[in-house]
Amino acid sequence: MEQKKVNIIHYLIVLALCFGFRFIPGVLTITPQGMAILGCFIGAVYGWIMIDMLWPSIIALAGMGLTIGWTPMLQGSFGSEVCVALILSMGAVGIAMKNGAFNWLAVALLNNKLVEGKGFLAIFIIFMAAWFMGAHNPIIMCVIFCGFLTAMFKQVGVKKDDPLVIFSFLGVAYQLMRGQILFPFVSTGLVYIRMYQNALPDVPMPVPQYLLMMTLMGIIMAIVFIALMKFVFRVDASPLANYKLEGGVPKCTRDQKFALGAFVVFILLNIFNVLSVPVLTPFLNKFGLIGICMMMGAAVVLFPGEDGKPIANLEELYHMCNWGQITMVGFIMLLSTYMVTADTGIGGAMAVLFMPFTKLNPIVFIVIVMVIGTILTNIANNMIVTVICMPFLIKFASLVGLNPVAMVALLFIISEFALATPAASPVTAVAMSQEMVTPGAMSKAAMKILPFLFVTFMIIGWPLALAIF
Repeated sequence: MEQKKVNIIHYLIVLALCFGFRFIPGVLTITPQGMAILGCFIGAVYGWIMIDMLWPSIIALAGMGLTIGWTPMLQGSFGSEVCVALILSMGAVGIAMKNGAFNWLAVALLNNKLVEGKGFLAIFIIFMAAWFMGAHNPIIMCVIFCGFLTAMFKQVGVKKDDPLVIFSFLGVAYQLMRGQILFPFVSTGLVYIRMYQNALPDVPMPVPQYLLMMTLMGIIMAIVFIALMKFVFRVDASPLANYKLEGGVPKCTRDQKFALGAFVVFILLNIFNVLSVPVLTPFLNKFGLIGICMMMGAAVVLFPGEDGKPIANLEELYHMCNWGQITMVGFIMLLSTYMVTADTGIGGAMAVLFMPFTKLNPIVFIVIVMVIGTILTNIANNMIVTVICMPFLIKFASLVGLNPVAMVALLFIISEFALATPAASPVTAVAMSQEMVTPGAMSKAAMKILPFLFVTFMIIGWPLALAIF
């Protein structure tokens, strides 16, 4: 990622927050360890916006090392499955980026009769694909979709931080996060349902209604996002609409076909790894995400290209890793583990924020909880926010006669509005670390579109949830 000009003040602020915040007395229930972790979090977010991704992440990780110990820091960040998989996935994804396979795919999409002259339709198709694929390892899928978007925008000549680029990356991140709660029996959706079962063990989640709610809202919110891009923020999609390659779509080369085939196999392996397919899933589970990434990377170099040499150089592919992205995701994975532990008191402090609102009118309370949830999910990990908000919503909804299952479904959807900062979600972190965008521009755009998404969601989602559940 392109670095900004050095402003020593920003560097000093990050250092002060990551290493000095720990000496400030704790507020509410936050312990000294909690203040130290909070300082690393604030320092990292400030540095990502004002400097770049890599340096603030390293400093924030160093601050965490001093707070929790260096071995736990390394195990929870660079040792996390997601962080290692991001590096190793370049063996399978990088080949499609390296030999122009994604560029060919972008040209084929934009010159297709269905989307020719319809830039927003092309974006909508990408959004819907991201929504479905988000159910299967959304972080890796974000790497894939962002790589494709980057190739497409470069192909049509769109510049870095153009509104079309910014809102498209935000939309893909949003739809991937919406996708990860689509199915209640795989991946993040399963985690959310288990949290619900722990909070409300006597009321099983009605799966058919859940699927209907999430499917309808996934489609509706994708349409809303596109409508906001077009009619509210006046995003110019003409570069996509007007793009037409002279002579039509070029023939896909043998190497590009292989790269796209490897890319599809990689996606399918990740899907089957989390589904219950007899024989295949148990076999893939022995490898896990990291094993699949390793074996795919090792396999691609075994095939000769058109020139007779190996179709890919594995070392070259791994050199394509974005270390700012990887280090940032490592910090976020570590932060999500320690943010709400009993030793920090941060979870208790966040819970205290809800207490004054429990005496309000039920409808007002629900709206306020949703607003607070939306705000918190953009400054803290979205799963953490769900854990904190769910008990309040369930207890209060039961007391005033509202359907607690409907309220929980709304909370699940609200928790995926994590678009304003890289710390909100690893998926957003990946999107904000792409070469075509800067985190500051992405954050500003997210803060503009989030109020519109929230209001639209409450107008449509609340009545829909009450009707379905």
